[in-house]
Amino acid sequence: MRLLGFLRWYVRELTGTGEYDRYLVRHRSHPHTPLLSRREFERRRSERRDRSPGIRCC
Repeated sequence: MRLLGFLRWYVRELTGTGEYDRYLVRHRSHPHTPLLSRREFERRRSERRDRSPGIRCC
């Protein structure tokens, strides 16, 4: 069971899915700002990545 939990965590981190969950936790301390939908969050995350790609293979 622990192995399945680790694999789930690993895949979520690898794909970036966990980032939205962390965003929701951070948002709780800033309730005056509007909450982004998952789609809007992913769109903005993608735009940030495209503006400053850093070190990537492609």
